[in-house]
Amino acid sequence: MNAQAIEEGEFNLNRLDLVRRAKAGDKEAFIELIRNNKLSLYKIAKNILKNDHDVGDAISDTILKAYENINTLENNEYFKTWLIRILINKCNEIHRKNSKVILIDKNENPFDTYYDIYEDIDLNKAIAVLDEDLRVLIHLYYYEDLSLSSISDILSIPQGTIKSRLARARKNLYEVLKEE
Repeated sequence: MNAQAIEEGEFNLNRLDLVRRAKAGDKEAFIELIRNNKLSLYKIAKNILKNDHDVGDAISDTILKAYENINTLENNEYFKTWLIRILINKCNEIHRKNSKVILIDKNENPFDTYYDIYEDIDLNKAIAVLDEDLRVLIHLYYYEDLSLSSISDILSIPQGTIKSRLARARKNLYEVLKEE
């Protein structure tokens, strides 16, 4: 067994211990789990919602719901998958509410605090052009490195559908990047 495999195994054991302790009511363990996943939560929410205020609301609601319902998590290994599923549901709820709102002033939020150094890369610009469902899949699969089965669980979509949508997203990205 190589050093990386040993390190990953220790990480997984530590993470599983944190989940077990959080389910037993250890608030510090829950906080540590959230800290370990905060960047992923932010990137996924930002990918769906774009507006930092809405992103903050979605993440806050997700953390609260996860804290209140952590005992419903059946398999401790799937904490991150479970957390992302809650987040995506919250983002979709906010997105539905916002689609009914008409904005008068579309100014940028002056309090944007996160700047992604990769934001200006052509690939990210091409991904931004994709439909939301394809953007989310690309982000979960390539940026969060989630398996097809995890994505299937999060989005409640069959793995075959995910594969075909990923293929369509890659084809669309190829076409957009080829034009540039």
